[in-house]
Amino acid sequence: MIRALRTLRRSALLALAFSMPGLAKCPISDGTTLVVRAAVGDLYVDTTGREPVAEIQVENNAVQIQETCGKGVVEFTSNGPDSIRGTVAWRIVTPKAVNLDLVTMAGSINVGDVDGDVVLRTAGGSVTAGHIKGKAAIITQGGLIKSGNIGGDAELRSQGGTLEVGDIGGNAEFHTTAGVIRAGNIAGSVTADAGRAISIIKAGEVKATTNAGDISIGDAARINAKSGGGNITSRRVRGPFQGHTESGDIRLDSAASWVEASTRAGNIFVRLVPDNLDGDLHMDLQAGVGDVTVYLPQRLRASIDATVQRPAFQAQQIISEFPSVPTRPPQGLIPNNKFYSGTHSESLLNGGGNKIVLHTALGKITIRKN
Repeated sequence: MIRALRTLRRSALLALAFSMPGLAKCPISDGTTLVVRAAVGDLYVDTTGREPVAEIQVENNAVQIQETCGKGVVEFTSNGPDSIRGTVAWRIVTPKAVNLDLVTMAGSINVGDVDGDVVLRTAGGSVTAGHIKGKAAIITQGGLIKSGNIGGDAELRSQGGTLEVGDIGGNAEFHTTAGVIRAGNIAGSVTADAGRAISIIKAGEVKATTNAGDISIGDAARINAKSGGGNITSRRVRGPFQGHTESGDIRLDSAASWVEASTRAGNIFVRLVPDNLDGDLHMDLQAGVGDVTVYLPQRLRASIDATVQRPAFQAQQIISEFPSVPTRPPQGLIPNNKFYSGTHSESLLNGGGNKIVLHTALGKITIRKN
């Protein structure tokens, strides 16, 4: 009889238990997924719980919590927003060695450190999280997202807020319609789409797009960047670079492979520092209004084609520390008009090789030795 009662009690804990206002509790073990479905309210998750229990208290008597206590999943859900009035705050205490799957239809989410995976979603509000050892998906329809380090892949999305995250151990996807993206060291590839500026300390391959703002990549294996109006800069790109900005400078302090860059209004600066001089090291640098400056290795085999369409105030148009053939006006320009007369220069470095095209409509071109 006693054994039968114990079995019945254990079964009840693993099934739908009961509904009551404002309070719910379930046993939880390491690796279990804690699911919260809140119709409305801010979620505050304290992950310093020492007991193998997930406990929820809601500071609103109108909220009815339904709990389902299972071996692999513990779930708490609440009644709909039509019957709830006033402020709603969910206080959740759990051990950190769990997975989190949290949703609130209206409110912010605040989570401490988590050893597992997390999915955090809100229809309207900010999301703040500590360090996450697993992978993470954090999504809000409007608000700030701020997280510590993430051990696995990461996806952060906001319709109108800033995304700020520490280091990421896997691949990353960042999307914000009208905010800024800031990230630390990312082990894998990155796709970043922002309304404003993007700043990443280090990453693998990076594809970054911003409507209006600067793009700054400290160190990357490869970069494809596009800005509607801002500077694009990188301290070190270890592979190919492609970049375009409608208005702003492009600066690569150390490029190890080929470079294709263009700006309608701004300067371009590239220092070519390849690991392998026998690799593909072609360049195509196009400036509308602005100067083009390149630093090239002295042992580089290259064929340089440099064109200035309209030099300003008869200043020196093309400056090169390498020998070049005599300059001549670019095709289609009028050589007798001194103000509008352009210059075209061709150079063969070490017998020629990689094609390097340098062009500015209004500005000057400078070619220097590394």
